[in-house]
This record gives sequence, C-alpha cells and structure tokens, in this order.
Amino acid sequence: MGYEDILQSIPVSEYKDRLARTKQRMEQEGLEGLLVYSDSARMSNVRWLADYRAFDGVFPYPAMVFVPLIGDPILFAEGSLVGYASDKTWFDDTRGIRQELGNVVRDFASKHPGAKLGLSGAKYCALEFYEQIMDNIGTAKLEKTMLIESLKSIKSEREIRNMKVAGELADRGIWKIKELLESESGLTEREVVRQAMAEMFRLGADTKSFDIMVQSGVNAEKWFLAYPTDKVIQKGETILIDIGCRFNDYSSDMARGVGYGDMSPAQEKLLNTCLKAWEEGMAALRPGMTGKEADVAANRVMAEAGYVHFAGEGRGCAHSTGMDPEEEIPTIGPNSDDVLQENQTFCFEITLMEPGVGGTRVEDTVVLRKDGPESLTNFPRMNRW
Repeated sequence: MGYEDILQSIPVSEYKDRLARTKQRMEQEGLEGLLVYSDSARMSNVRWLADYRAFDGVFPYPAMVFVPLIGDPILFAEGSLVGYASDKTWFDDTRGIRQELGNVVRDFASKHPGAKLGLSGAKYCALEFYEQIMDNIGTAKLEKTMLIESLKSIKSEREIRNMKVAGELADRGIWKIKELLESESGLTEREVVRQAMAEMFRLGADTKSFDIMVQSGVNAEKWFLAYPTDKVIQKGETILIDIGCRFNDYSSDMARGVGYGDMSPAQEKLLNTCLKAWEEGMAALRPGMTGKEADVAANRVMAEAGYVHFAGEGRGCAHSTGMDPEEEIPTIGPNSDDVLQENQTFCFEITLMEPGVGGTRVEDTVVLRKDGPESLTNFPRMNRW
C-alpha cells in the first residue's frame, strides 16, 4: 500500500494567503520589513512562506526570506542552490544569501531610516548572517519576533492531511517492530530500527523526522534520547520506542513504551502510570487553555504515583510539531502562558524512567480541535508485548 495517490500538495493560493497574513501581522507589530531564517535542520519558517527547503546532511545550507511590508518577497538560498531554489519557489526573486543579503538589508535601511525590521528564527540564526544584517542595517532597528512561528502553528486542513499520512506511516513502522519482536529472538536495537525505517520508506515516507530510537532494558532506564545500539532486546525488559517520518515534508512523531514479556510489579507500575498520565492529560486538553494549564492533569497522576516527569529541556508534557518535528509554538509546560488554539499541532508526550526498573514513553502527534485533541498517530497504546 502506498500514499502517493492521496498526497495533498499545498497550492500557490495557500502560500499567497500566508504572505498576506504575514504582512497583516507585520502591520500590527509596526514592522516595515521582516527577515525569516531557516537552516536545513529547521526549515519550516522559510518553507511555510516560500515552498523551499534547504538541503539536509550535505553542507550547512541556510535559507532566508525577506518580506517588505510594501513590495514583493525575496528568497535567499546558498549560492550553488539559487537555480534550484528559483525553480522550486513560487517567489519571482531568488538570490544568493552570502552574495545579496547585506545589499538588500542596506538598500532597505537607506530607504526606511529608523524603521523596525523583524527577525523570525532568531534563536537559530547563524552568526554569519546576523553579522551581515547588523553591518548593513544603518539606523533601522532589528527586533526578534515570533510572527511566523505563531502563524504557522495553526495548520490548514491540507497540512493536517499530510501529517495524518505521516502518522499512519509511523504507525506502520512500529507495527513492523512488534511483528519482528514477536516472531524472532536475539534481535538488536539497530536491527529493528533498520527494518522499521525500511517499512516506512517502502510505503511512501520521504525521510525520517529524526533519528529513530529503540532503547531496551538499561538503555531505556538511563537515557532520555539515544541512538539504537547492538544490544540484544531481551524478554523481561521495558522497551522505549520513539519513531517518526516525513511525508510531503510534514512530520510525525510517536512513542510507545512496552513491557516485553513478563514484568515485575515495579515495571508494571511504571508502564501503567505513564499510560494513565498520558490518557488523563490528553482528556483535559482544550482550546483556550494556557500551556501551564495543559501541563497539570498528567503531572498530577505522576505525582500521586510518586514519580517526577522526565521532560525534555525547556518543555513539559508536549512539544509543537508540523513541517519540523519540533517547532516553537505552542509551548506546553509549567512556565508557558501560550494560549492553545484550534488546529495547532503538537506531540503530547509522557516519559518515565526509573534506574533499575526501566523506561517508558507514550507520545502521539495531535491536532487540537474544538472539542479536544485528535490523534494523528494511532498505533494501539498497549504496553505489553
């Protein structure tokens, strides 16, 4: 079975609407110009506007868009990719970033003395390009903004459909892992990861979203994220699986923690608490909540069972997702005042790890609908194999 027949490419009309909404927001923020930065690892800012993705894994290829409040946008790509980028984007103007960025900024600043120029993607902007901007900005003022990050967090139905397909492909990858572990013994973490990736690619995945994790036994109980190793997966261990792929450049991200064979009472408690926390946390999610409010229900379950949630740096029970496996808005965690909105997409995730016992994770990519979350990854949340 393949998914190419249901691929939903984003039409130019949707990109033009995104540009119009960007300019509307710029006007509200008092910005006369906007620079939007992406690199090959975090390409969604530029692709959301220009339909161009920098290459990954070859060279640190950057990309940037300049949006004047009045006038047409410019796409900047690495010099050797200008021809390719020009063919891919719907923009009429594509230039080399190292050759032309400074010139464009200087020309803008000379025509708009004292103007405010926004920078989206500031957290990741390479020093090389930040210095080009600052060396040519004159009397204009550069301000960090989350304008693009905010707009792209709310997905269209075409985007959600692509994410659903990416989710179904991730489901099939984890089904492959289950099939292998139920039919063979002596398999290593690396062996099952290879076959899961092959299954997703066979069915239509374009690439992986991130480095897939299968952590078993001691590797699950001590490492939050880890590459698969040559360790043999054995009965009586917990297994932490985190898997995802991209379809039409939209990401999926899901995780399952399972008990492989007979479990001790401590392992049973760990697995059951993680699943219950995930279920109660998901059930509480609604548009209009703040990020800190959305973090409460799951943490209450874990605290009552005597666990402290093992969360990734800077977040609580969720991270945003879309074209990139991790995006910026909304943040869900104890310090977040972001207000959750309908059609935002994120991964709701609970991780528990206990030395000497095991590690487990339950995670699904979800879209927040009017009445609550809809899962876009749906492999059964059984926690025993």
